[in-house]
Amino acid sequence: MNRILYFGLLAETTGTTEERLEASPATVAGLRAELLRRHPALQGLSFRIAVDRQLVDETAALPPDAEVALLPPFAGG
Repeated sequence: MNRILYFGLLAETTGTTEERLEASPATVAGLRAELLRRHPALQGLSFRIAVDRQLVDETAALPPDAEVALLPPFAGG
């Protein structure tokens, strides 16, 4: 079961800061598709995905029981 954490605008858009997925997709791309299906309001929003505190790309494997964070764009400086 994956733990999904939402931050900033993404938490506001989904109405939650955390949820759990019983069945995990095999890849980050599959996870993104599942989350967009569950939360259509995320469509068109830009966000990065971190798995176990590391930013990953869409082709990365999604291990079972991973902690996944959806991160909105942020300004640095």
